[in-house]
Amino acid sequence: MLSFEQTGARAPAMLPAKPRWGELMRILLLGAEGLLGTTVWATAEADPRVTELVAAGRADVDVTSRDAVRRAVLDVRPDAVINTAALMPADLCDETPEAAYAINALGPRWVSQACAGIDAVPVYVSTDFVFDGAGSQPYPPDGYPRPVQTYGITKLAGEHETRLGSERYLVTRSACLFGPPPRSPRARRCFVDRVAEKASAGGDLKVVDNVITSPTYTRDLATTILDLLYHKAPSGTYHAVNQGVASWYELCRTALDRLGLPAQVTPIQEQNYTTAPRPLHTPLTGTLPDGVRRIRRPWQAALDDYLVQYPALRTDERDVA
Repeated sequence: MLSFEQTGARAPAMLPAKPRWGELMRILLLGAEGLLGTTVWATAEADPRVTELVAAGRADVDVTSRDAVRRAVLDVRPDAVINTAALMPADLCDETPEAAYAINALGPRWVSQACAGIDAVPVYVSTDFVFDGAGSQPYPPDGYPRPVQTYGITKLAGEHETRLGSERYLVTRSACLFGPPPRSPRARRCFVDRVAEKASAGGDLKVVDNVITSPTYTRDLATTILDLLYHKAPSGTYHAVNQGVASWYELCRTALDRLGLPAQVTPIQEQNYTTAPRPLHTPLTGTLPDGVRRIRRPWQAALDDYLVQYPALRTDERDVA
């Protein structure tokens, strides 16, 4: 993990003016060792529009501490703070609601308030779980939120805190993320990795077939977040997902077929599997500002891209003597 001293990111005596539209960016990334944070880190490092990146994990910046967040923001003096820190999955949030609120809601409050003090943009990554999933159509950004479990409630609270703390902000909702393993061994790997690992070990799977969502590649989401910042998107809420919808069962079956893993996958109903209730139908839709690259490729194409780039998941190559 990079410390502030190691990156040389402490503010110089004279700071440059805030970047105008299309200028280069200095970014502080929080939650950098989680699933999404890991990909945002790699994507930002490779993006020539980002002149300086400080990637901070849990050991570097405790987002539940107002003082820790404020010190980090004042040290780095970023143009934007991308907050990918989150407590999940939903069952864990129901079991530990105080911790869920501290990370998913209070953390965004401290980030947004600290950003307001230096005219930086807080970017909060939220979730389709802020909706109840009772409808049959995809949710637009201005759709009525009505979360049905602690995870969604605390993430919605984090959205509100982000908006209240700073006049300049971005809330980016996404869903059903898949992508490279997180840097932290404590962080949860994506669903695709977990089912592939179990299938490659010869295990059978039971996967919910009545929860419909918008599978999204973390690399595509990371690129969209950086585009929103670079093109000075107006403060607001944006949906960033790959095209198309799928049930978790369909995503699992597609991934295993692509990997050549002949596992037995049994479709089950959500209410028979999980502890915390899940919204049943939460595909996301929405438009993005001019200049921002919309995620146009279907989730199936993005999944292929992920599985090709990370062949450690594949079994066919390991089986070749």
